Amino acid sequence: MLERLQADLKAAMLAKNGALTNVLRSALSAYRNEAVAKGLSPQGVLSDTEAVAVFKRLVKSREDSVEQFTKVGQTERAATEQTEIEILKAYLPAMLEGVQLEAAIKAVIAETGAQSKKDMGMVMKGLQAAHGTSYDGKAASQIVQALLN
Repeated sequence: MLERLQADLKAAMLAKNGALTNVLRSALSAYRNEAVAKGLSPQGVLSDTEAVAVFKRLVKSREDSVEQFTKVGQTERAATEQTEIEILKAYLPAMLEGVQLEAAIKAVIAETGAQSKKDMGMVMKGLQAAHGTSYDGKAASQIVQALLN
């Protein structure tokens, strides 16, 4: 993922695409900071799981910003943040969403024999084991709660 990020940053710089360059620079900086935090050098390579976690944090941060900007009526800044989200999501693996996520949750519920909301932790743990980081935890939590009534 590091090689792709660096290549895309170089291409954005050569194309003089300022917005894309800024987003990719901040992503590369976050990647390098995480590498240093893990005890690697700034040029160290993170595992795919660690790299995905970095990009998920970046997306989550911008989603929170969109929400805040929308609340205070700053639609232009919210739109800018939304554009950055789309750029960053290109680096994330395909995510389970909607019907696919619900089907995966139903399968885990059937597998674990969960009956009530008390079993929610067991379902979420099973979902994590089966699908890793390929779903939005907040959305999954809402679906699990709805299914375990």
